[in-house]
Amino acid sequence: MKHVERFLSPDTSVEPRWRRYMSDSLLATGGVALITSVIAVAHLYPGIPTISYLYLLLVVALAGRRGLYAAIFASLLAFLALDFFFFLPPYTFIIVKVEDLFTLLVFLVLAIITGQLASAQHRRAEQASSRERELRRLYEQAQELAALQERQRLARELHDSVSQTLYGIGLGAHTAQEVLERDPEQAMASLEYVITLAEAGLAEMRALIFELRPESLETEGLVAALTKQVVVLHARYKLAVETDLGEEPDLSLEKKHALYRIAQEACHNIVKYARASTVVLRLAEQKDEILLEVRDNGRGFDPTGSFPGHLGLRSMQERIEKVNGAFAIESTPGQGTCIRVRVCK
Repeated sequence: MKHVERFLSPDTSVEPRWRRYMSDSLLATGGVALITSVIAVAHLYPGIPTISYLYLLLVVALAGRRGLYAAIFASLLAFLALDFFFFLPPYTFIIVKVEDLFTLLVFLVLAIITGQLASAQHRRAEQASSRERELRRLYEQAQELAALQERQRLARELHDSVSQTLYGIGLGAHTAQEVLERDPEQAMASLEYVITLAEAGLAEMRALIFELRPESLETEGLVAALTKQVVVLHARYKLAVETDLGEEPDLSLEKKHALYRIAQEACHNIVKYARASTVVLRLAEQKDEILLEVRDNGRGFDPTGSFPGHLGLRSMQERIEKVNGAFAIESTPGQGTCIRVRVCK
């Protein structure tokens, strides 16, 4: 995983405080001057309560966009403009009424409340943005980890199956070459062994390719996919597999994918933990449901206790719950295990 970091220079990372104060002061001064000019040109000053709303709108806008300092500064300028130009006597700063002080108080209170609310909203927005970035980073890491785990699993599969098969093919071919002239029967047996290994390796590769491209379920179907899984179980692990798959079920691709992955995980648990010699794989249609059943004659376990492979069973259950299906498991120590999955059409 590669991390790319960007370092910003001090001049571009954060705006200097004095520069922000200056820009806020200029905005407040310009806004108050503009509103005062409009009031004077349009002769709106006889309606003092009405024109004060224009200044209040400016205060609210600055509080929301620029913060508390700009709003308070605009409040003071608006009060001075009202007192100097529009309150009698005009062109003076003489406060002759209590209403004048009340107007200033309203401006300041509104500026403080709006500024605080806007500041809290900005903090929440920044926190939400930070959480979103963190979630995106964690999601990307999870994707990379899942891809790495899948590559490691495929590497183990290739090493445990295909590479050993190729080694056996090479060994059998050399043996046949050495004894071809003096012992033709042994050479023929070696060649038959090579053919068997080649067929098993081909089945392995097809199964691995199918795992890499599960979207081929859409074209090949669930029955074909399960059939390939059965071939792998027999070729690689020498298990006796009984199948009753019937016809291709009429299911969505999502449900087919879930059933295939559940069967795959169940077979994986059988091979790894069950020590079974026989596996039964059944896919049947029952009324408006499709039933998938995987049964083995292995050593079984207690489903209520802790046991190897419980994470795989949990994964199966989560998969079937995503498609609104039902999952059931029956097992007794020494008497094998049966997994049943039902999905609606």
